Amino acid sequence: MNAVDIEALVNGLLGAGSPLSGVLPGWEPREVQLRMASLVAAVALEEGSLLVEAPTGTGKTLAYLLPLLNLGRRVIVSTATKALQDQIMEKDLPLARLASGRPFTAAVLKGRGNYLCLNRWKGMQNMGLPVARGEREWALKLTEWAVNTTTGERDECKEMPDNLGLWAGINAGGDHCLGRKCTDFEACFLNRARERARSVNLVVVNHHLFFADLAVKEGGFGEILPKYDAVVFDEAHRIPDVATRFFAIEVTNHKLRELVNDSRRELNEVGGGDEDVMAAMAGLEEASFRLRNAFPQEDRREGLVLENLQGGAGSAINAVEWALHTLRETLEPHRARSAGVAACGRRAGELRDAAATVRALDDPARVYWYETRGRGILLSAAPLETGPLMRELLHPRAKTAVFTSATLSSGPAPGGFAFFREQLGLPEEKVTLCQLPHQFNYPERTLLYLPRHMPEPTDAGFADAVAREIRALLTVSSGRALCLFTSYRMLELTRAGLEGHLPYRIFVQGDASNAALLDAFKRETSSVLLGVASFWEGVDAPGETLSLVVVDRLPFPSPGEPLTAARRRWMELNGANSFRELFLPQAILTLKQGLGRLMRKSDDRGVMAVLDVRLLTKGYGRDFLAGLPQAPVTHDLEAVRRFFA
Repeated sequence: MNAVDIEALVNGLLGAGSPLSGVLPGWEPREVQLRMASLVAAVALEEGSLLVEAPTGTGKTLAYLLPLLNLGRRVIVSTATKALQDQIMEKDLPLARLASGRPFTAAVLKGRGNYLCLNRWKGMQNMGLPVARGEREWALKLTEWAVNTTTGERDECKEMPDNLGLWAGINAGGDHCLGRKCTDFEACFLNRARERARSVNLVVVNHHLFFADLAVKEGGFGEILPKYDAVVFDEAHRIPDVATRFFAIEVTNHKLRELVNDSRRELNEVGGGDEDVMAAMAGLEEASFRLRNAFPQEDRREGLVLENLQGGAGSAINAVEWALHTLRETLEPHRARSAGVAACGRRAGELRDAAATVRALDDPARVYWYETRGRGILLSAAPLETGPLMRELLHPRAKTAVFTSATLSSGPAPGGFAFFREQLGLPEEKVTLCQLPHQFNYPERTLLYLPRHMPEPTDAGFADAVAREIRALLTVSSGRALCLFTSYRMLELTRAGLEGHLPYRIFVQGDASNAALLDAFKRETSSVLLGVASFWEGVDAPGETLSLVVVDRLPFPSPGEPLTAARRRWMELNGANSFRELFLPQAILTLKQGLGRLMRKSDDRGVMAVLDVRLLTKGYGRDFLAGLPQAPVTHDLEAVRRFFA
């Protein structure tokens, strides 16, 4: 198929005479959508890779789905969020069926933790395990649901709390699966979902499941996902973080306690164990408790170095290793009694090896760190670079790979893609790079406010200045604002400087669930939403309710964050400039994500404000501005007032 044939195919799917023009009122072809669809078709025919930055309004889902499906490819679409999974299945696929030149079938496949495990559920019922007082009502609801459900998906229980402890003990997640040795294999909800996925043309998953599949393949344990010709990573900017997480070696006290509970249940199923096994399980429970207490009680995330392990922490990890070794050895004589007991012995050995790897601190290609959160402790040995893993595990398996997001580049192509391309490990050959233009009229519908009078972020008066500036901005915008912060400390200082000074309702991240806060913000037009972290890319509030986005400072990664610090050292040892090649591009991508919350539809309008004077005083400020949409720039609050007037 040549360029003329590709153009004909794409115009037939998305052009002026396509089926969509007859069924969608007011539908018009979009030049950028046609261009993206042509690029996708071309790389599918060449069996290459495509990096395409597709700003909001491109219509990228149909642009990648329709050409791939009409070329007869078996496709996996991987997303970062459940919300996009639902949008594809409920909104985009019905349109794709109307426009497609050939019929296709589709299924959504979710992560293990979303499905009920019949084996664990029956084991819990047989043991009569106590249920926490606050979860007894849910125990009754789940008992009734488990009898009647046909899918076993937790999403059927709409009101189930995210952190329900009971669900953690009965879902199909973690290392519990016995595979074909399980007595409930034929009835298994997860297995049935996988069988459905094997028979369709299109499977929609999330990044976590996709990389769990790669991790399983790396370990030689078969596969989770069906064979595919093409994979599309939507919201692809999240891939490096997900890949780092899934190729890390980890030990948590949660996994240790879970292993004890599962061992106890499996032995109970086969008639109990001997005194040595009981003592080994008690020893592992004690070691798990000791491990948590060996690290700071407050929430903290820090690098692991030799000095950390010379005192109580090192002794606690040694105790965990020995307890896991003991449990494995005492379970060994009972392996033949059931597949479940054998699986617990295998898990004990794997966790022992993981603890030994973390304690050794001897792999220069990994970064070692710990995180404490509440009663939990995580020890991790994560890969410093994701590129080599992607080259080894992903690219040989995917004939065609499409990576798309609204933010993939830190500047004009091709150089602007260098940071992301390196993280993906993409080869030089057969890779197409494209930055599609914005569909929204930024020059006429937006304003970028960069005040010159702000102090430097390191100045002692910066927090007070931020609160004053935001108060002034909210007064001229009549609220209707999302304020994004790079730290909880600055968020709380600003909150204190706003409350009681403005007539608008203020919603603050942490006061309720993110979803509840966002719903309330959308309903109350003049309200203000203050957020960090997930709100930089998790807010989609088109219309008047979001007319102002304020960013307190440039979102450079924290140099003390373990993974960032280790990558900086690694790059500098190899002669690279860590600021230009790590900190700067990552900050530009994050700023683009945050300011991108403003324009979600073509008739949106509003102001983007960045209160960091370094955009104007430092040479790298030009790099940030080059990566942002081309909005008119002002340094004058009166210009903001006139814009809103």
